[in-house]
Amino acid sequence: MRDVMSSDFRPLRPHRITRGSRQMREKRTARALMVFGVVLACVELYVVLGVL
Repeated sequence: MRDVMSSDFRPLRPHRITRGSRQMREKRTARALMVFGVVLACVELYVVLGVL
């Protein structure tokens, strides 16, 4: 059985995010939001032009 108080025991914790992966995730999120905005604008134009 493993000694919980030993120095080599590390409890499970979330992986630490490095600066590079954080920037990549932020770029991906920004790109996804831009695509979502463009799609939403197209849907709005379709609805508005469909009414006319």
